[in-house]
Amino acid sequence: MKRLEIIGGGPAGAGAALAARGHYDRIIVYEAQDRLAAKPCGRGIPVLGDIGYEPPRSVVYHRIRRAIMYVDGELLFELRDVFNGYIVDKTGFLEGAFASAGAEVVYGAKYNPGLGRVRVGGSSIEPSPGSALFAGGHPYYTGEKILAIQYRLATSHFDDADHLEIYFDTGILGYYYVFPAEPGTVDVGVGGFMDYKGLKTRLDRFIEQDERLRDAKRLKLEGARIAAGGIAYGRIGGLEKIGEAAGYVLPLTGEGIRPSMLSGMAAAKSLAAGGDPRRGMEEEWITRAIKVQRRILEAVKGMEPKERRSLLKGLTPRVHAEVALGRLDKGVIARELASKPRLALRLLKLLG
Repeated sequence: MKRLEIIGGGPAGAGAALAARGHYDRIIVYEAQDRLAAKPCGRGIPVLGDIGYEPPRSVVYHRIRRAIMYVDGELLFELRDVFNGYIVDKTGFLEGAFASAGAEVVYGAKYNPGLGRVRVGGSSIEPSPGSALFAGGHPYYTGEKILAIQYRLATSHFDDADHLEIYFDTGILGYYYVFPAEPGTVDVGVGGFMDYKGLKTRLDRFIEQDERLRDAKRLKLEGARIAAGGIAYGRIGGLEKIGEAAGYVLPLTGEGIRPSMLSGMAAAKSLAAGGDPRRGMEEEWITRAIKVQRRILEAVKGMEPKERRSLLKGLTPRVHAEVALGRLDKGVIARELASKPRLALRLLKLLG
């Protein structure tokens, strides 16, 4: 019996399981927690047709059709048509993906990387590198990380929202976000190059300055580290890392669900065909997108806030979308910035 074992039940594990359908007789997912989606996030997924899995309507909280963007408190523009996606119940989304793949999810299954074994109840299982992948998430990522924290607020103001709100803060090289969540709630957070105390102080101030948010009850405060340093391949216990453990997060935006799923899919397809899972990931288009975004991030880190602000305001809405979503079409960017040849040349050079 041919089987695939996946360490970790996050987006990368879900992507690997979906890609493994029809190639393995049995797909087993070992999840250390007692539920899926333990890591907090905004739960946004762009609809680009690249993950090949449509979330069931029962797990979709909002269909997103536009994004409103600000820089240092000033309205930048509203993105329409080029921005399309979902806000999902992440737990339900992952459960649905594993069910669609026919995968078995084993909860409370702790992996010991030193021994290369999974503890399941009273048993110890040793996955084989030739038929297993490691999707252990950000604790196993070796590159640069940033911190993101978010409040879940109780308010019905965003129950019919079809948009996201992004507020760039050039002082911290990061942004605040307002994402609609399940009915009666909204997620408001911030991520950037600053410590917890500094980010929380700024997030509290951001909420107090917004009349829609300041009186909302704060249900909970969550935080997590996010891989922002780009691709960092490696092995844990002899198993190839996939997903955020390998750096599959878009460094400029922090988007991780879709990139992690794509990495898992590429690795599983390659493994099923008898190939190298790392090679499969290297050849996936999202890998180039992450590398380009990381180069852009490095360039922006070296700028003063005034220069960052000028850059953000100088890009057209379409170029913002090309960069943020990782599509990075050089032809589109060149046409959009034809009247700004210096800026176009600078950006195209970073695209490689």
